[in-house]
Amino acid sequence: MLPGRTVRKATPPAAPAEREVVAECALQLRRIGDKWDLRQKILNLLTKLFCPET
Repeated sequence: MLPGRTVRKATPPAAPAEREVVAECALQLRRIGDKWDLRQKILNLLTKLFCPET
């Protein structure tokens, strides 16, 4: 081990219900991210169409 480093404790395995909640949360965050990405792409397209000099 390197000097000055602390030893990390192993995390206990998650319960099946907890894993399901984590998976659902990750899915919701992915959907939110996809919506924001689509919104940004639409805004970029509109900017190119209506402000061609930039």
